[in-house]
Amino acid sequence: MQDRITLVVSDLHIGSGHRKGVVNFYDDFRHDSQLAALLRRYSQGRYEGTDVELVLNGDIFDLLKVHVRGQFPERITEPIAVHKLRRCLAGHPKVVRALTGFLGVRHKRITLLPGNHDMEFVYPQVQRTFCEAVAAKPTDPRMRFVVDRPEHRIEGGVEIHHGHQFEALHAFDWRRLFVEHHGERILNLPWGSLFILNVINRFKPERPYLDTIKPFWPVFAGGFLFDPRFTARLSWASVVHFFETAFSPVWRRRLPSLGKLGRLLRQDMRFFSDLDGYARRIFRRNPDLRVVSMGHVHTETCRSFPGDRLYVNTGCWVPMVNLDIQNLGQNSVPHYMLVRYTDKGTPRASLMRWNGRRPITEEVSF
Repeated sequence: MQDRITLVVSDLHIGSGHRKGVVNFYDDFRHDSQLAALLRRYSQGRYEGTDVELVLNGDIFDLLKVHVRGQFPERITEPIAVHKLRRCLAGHPKVVRALTGFLGVRHKRITLLPGNHDMEFVYPQVQRTFCEAVAAKPTDPRMRFVVDRPEHRIEGGVEIHHGHQFEALHAFDWRRLFVEHHGERILNLPWGSLFILNVINRFKPERPYLDTIKPFWPVFAGGFLFDPRFTARLSWASVVHFFETAFSPVWRRRLPSLGKLGRLLRQDMRFFSDLDGYARRIFRRNPDLRVVSMGHVHTETCRSFPGDRLYVNTGCWVPMVNLDIQNLGQNSVPHYMLVRYTDKGTPRASLMRWNGRRPITEEVSF
């Protein structure tokens, strides 16, 4: 039995839930039972007395795709953020019960890092709302929120990033997480989040695959041949959004300069870029690190670096279609990172595929 382990999951993208007979295009998470089984696995039996830290590494909730009275507000105040989180918690009660059950076992802890889809966790009341749902009180020493920096480092030289900070269109301004607008404090959203709120969400009901295909450029290029009307509308909406943001008194400072825009769009046309090079840079700057873990790009990866170092990307828990030759196809199997420690305190990280117990049958949802 291991004395202590760390579990890292990312990019669950839990939305506002599903109702039988009603299609929710804005919630791609359907692994409630699998996540509950994973948490039971590492809190019962041989792991009941083990010190387990569960790291929720960003985009656990897809708050960018939770509407408020039929709209997707871009000026997100603390009450709006709380409302969106409550809708997600109510929409996935099995997940909440699983987290509560996990935390209720001795020596279990939860650490959450916000990602670009759930930046709302930088609000204290959002943290308290989540804590109340899981631990039945507004604060709990077993629950921690890393909202003052983009990384979480654990014992033995393991550094965990969500990964959005390495893409300029999705990076937070950690020196200015909020802006004042008409006397209200609102989230200082990155430009990529504004694009999701105002463009992607608008067209997702028509083409639900818009944000579940990578890289995106073949879809965009092929769209001019096979889906020209929709692609033209999407392109025009993107241009209009750019100029509206450029002249907005709230967001114009968040918009990249025209000189940088071409490079940034080339990077983000993939919608999910490759973060391996950034992991290499982190290792170069930090010779004491042994493991770097990220999420964000929705592709599970395990890559060795010189000096017995390891980069692990935990992928995502929503079905993705990958058009890259080396990963061609659809992947709907969830992954996570498991960190075990040797008797000398040396971390041993592994990328794990969670199979659990597959049901004999399951309902097909569209």
